[in-house]
Amino acid sequence: MMQLLVMEGCSSAGLSALLSALKNMLNVIHILVPIILMIGLTMHLVNLMRNPEEKKLLKRVKNSAIAAAIIFFIPAILNALMSILGESMSFSACWNSISKRSYSTTYISKKEQGKISKITVDPGDYEKGVPKPTNDGGDSYTGETIDGTAKQIGDVVWDPNDVTRISNLTSAQLIGILNAHGGNAKNFIPYASGLITAEQKYSVNVFFLIGVEALESGWVTSSISRNCNNLGGVCQSKNHPSNGCGSNSNCAFAYFSSVNQFIDYHAKMLHENYLTPGGSYYHGTSPSAVVTNYCPGCSSWPGSVTSIANSLFNEVSGVL
Repeated sequence: MMQLLVMEGCSSAGLSALLSALKNMLNVIHILVPIILMIGLTMHLVNLMRNPEEKKLLKRVKNSAIAAAIIFFIPAILNALMSILGESMSFSACWNSISKRSYSTTYISKKEQGKISKITVDPGDYEKGVPKPTNDGGDSYTGETIDGTAKQIGDVVWDPNDVTRISNLTSAQLIGILNAHGGNAKNFIPYASGLITAEQKYSVNVFFLIGVEALESGWVTSSISRNCNNLGGVCQSKNHPSNGCGSNSNCAFAYFSSVNQFIDYHAKMLHENYLTPGGSYYHGTSPSAVVTNYCPGCSSWPGSVTSIANSLFNEVSGVL
């Protein structure tokens, strides 16, 4: 349960939840218990002033003061110890990572909860994937429109109605785009090479792929993405058991040994099932076609994914 770690967290959702609960409990104790002890100490001091010869009261005053000091400093001492141990111990690495995580509120409305295929996460479990506003108004860009809806800057292509058209980006260019976009988009930088490889291998445009994974993982900040390397709520399978990654009303979520393993799996699944004629859920090559079975009833999903993809494409001109 504790044997593996991802980049900034625990491989076991159970361990992470346990340590998170322990850390929260210590934070509460750190505040409340010293207050209670100080109140008791004050009462003992008042009684001692009334009865200065009462030795028991003096002992209680000393004990209360010592207890309050010890309890107040326990969390700081424990955190300092874990920081010293660092990444050399999985337990301490997991402990240190808990305070670094940020969790978003749900993105899809309650009306859309439960309307989901067995492939992906329940809409109610989505994290906010709101793209960073750009200086040029969001969806504007410098370049040309080719073949109807396809946009092109230099050799880089993004077609919001045909996500099987590859971008022609290199991993170095993608890193530049993610850096230029800033914010949590930088969380995808370590996986740029894996994303470009998946795009070329399965013909799934990288702007679309990041759009889906950013929306569903809160730009790689959600607990399931941090703890289980699962950026899209993919259900467990024979090759990818849950390992305590949690569940929704449809399934238990799959654990992946790395984010790049998930990216490859995700792109292959989209290519074979959703974007290839004859695939189990093929309805076309636009986000609106993909969502038909990917997340039935999630009316805002295509627009959100496309908006994120557009915001990333808008950075291309400044990178090339």
